[in-house]
Amino acid sequence: MKKLSVRLLILSIGLTTTISCNQLKDDNRVVMKSMSDSLLVIHIPAAACGKCQKVIEDGLVNENGVKQSLLNLKTKEVSIVYDAQIISPDVLKATVTELSYKMPCK
Repeated sequence: MKKLSVRLLILSIGLTTTISCNQLKDDNRVVMKSMSDSLLVIHIPAAACGKCQKVIEDGLVNENGVKQSLLNLKTKEVSIVYDAQIISPDVLKATVTELSYKMPCK
């Protein structure tokens, strides 16, 4: 009986991980950039689910100077529209690196 309980626990953990981190929804959002905006695209290989997307996008929106951020889970790239007079690409790269540690799919 104990072996069966352990097997069921392992199976449920595996299913939960698979279901939560491997389902990609269609994403039809587009990056909106004006002539005065800058665009930075950063590859995030570990990004795999909507929770990862939320961590990255919500974290970037809190940065002063960031106008928009979209993480495409199929390409694993985050596109960041920002004001270069307020924030630099180096700060954005550091922020993305820091946020990537908070993603559930590492």
